[in-house]
Amino acid sequence: MKPLHSFPRYFYGYFIFMILSIYTPLACAQATPADGPPAPPPTGNDTRWVDNTSGPFYTGTADVDPGGSYYIEPYLFNFRERGQNNIYVPVKFAYGLGRGLELDVYAPFDYNRVSNPPGSSVKTNSSIGYGDTLFQLKWQFAKEKDRYHFWTLPSMDLSFDVNVPTGKYKSSNPNLSGASQTSNGTWNEQINFLVRKQFKPFELYLQQTELIQNPSNVVGPYQFNNGIDFVPAGEHLHMVDGNVLETAGAIEHILLPKEGFGYLVEYNGERQYNRSLLFGKATAPAFGYFDFSPELEVTWPNHGKYPITWAAGTTFTAARDNYPRQLTPIFTVSFYGDIHGSR
Repeated sequence: MKPLHSFPRYFYGYFIFMILSIYTPLACAQATPADGPPAPPPTGNDTRWVDNTSGPFYTGTADVDPGGSYYIEPYLFNFRERGQNNIYVPVKFAYGLGRGLELDVYAPFDYNRVSNPPGSSVKTNSSIGYGDTLFQLKWQFAKEKDRYHFWTLPSMDLSFDVNVPTGKYKSSNPNLSGASQTSNGTWNEQINFLVRKQFKPFELYLQQTELIQNPSNVVGPYQFNNGIDFVPAGEHLHMVDGNVLETAGAIEHILLPKEGFGYLVEYNGERQYNRSLLFGKATAPAFGYFDFSPELEVTWPNHGKYPITWAAGTTFTAARDNYPRQLTPIFTVSFYGDIHGSR
């Protein structure tokens, strides 16, 4: 699975301090369970001015689906760099459990193509396979009550993720120059803090993530998370990945609320350090990067219980450390079953 992305270290403290200092007192004073007795019809600033939109690609949303509602959201990320082309297609299944809870499952497929690999007479090697499966439980502990003004309580969420290494990372075909690898081979646990705020005609999304990757025994050929360094064919390594901090955020401008048409500017970044929070000194290389993405979105059909949202954009590498420069076309379509309302 391709990682999300990151800032220099001091930005994390700034964002977390800003979000908590502004919104936590509001949450403590105003937060109520997401489900409960039926609410009266919304009026005034609580009225929805836009229904489902596609939203950002890398930043999660702090709102959860109502109990019994669901959506299916396939993504396509075409990570392109010199000599390599990776098409990563995770399919997200999301189901509202009620009481502010949502269960998400990501099932990914991975296509890798390596051009002019060193030490090989073959011009192109390629392979396709199933990647790592991610399970996510979201808990929305604060729900916004004013969708028109910025300085009011936003929606806030904590989510807990487990990554299961269901992809291929052992016994990779050495003749394919690493193209058959579809997993980093580690069980991962992560916790995410998410914020979403509407203030017509804009929406703001923020996410901060702490990711711990468990040690794993790998055999080369094996490519590390940074997409540059390899374990040579036949070599064994007890791999310890360093601690990972991720950040993402987006501003969404909805030009036509009824049609869900608008644009987003999104950033995302990751920093993997040279020491694990729990497992000591890392044997995998440290790296970091920071990307930004302009994106367009539209909803069609845009009414009824089964709307469909569409979005496309391109991700550019703005800054990197021991990480390749990439150009990534991105696309997604979301099929909603708003049986009991939308997010």
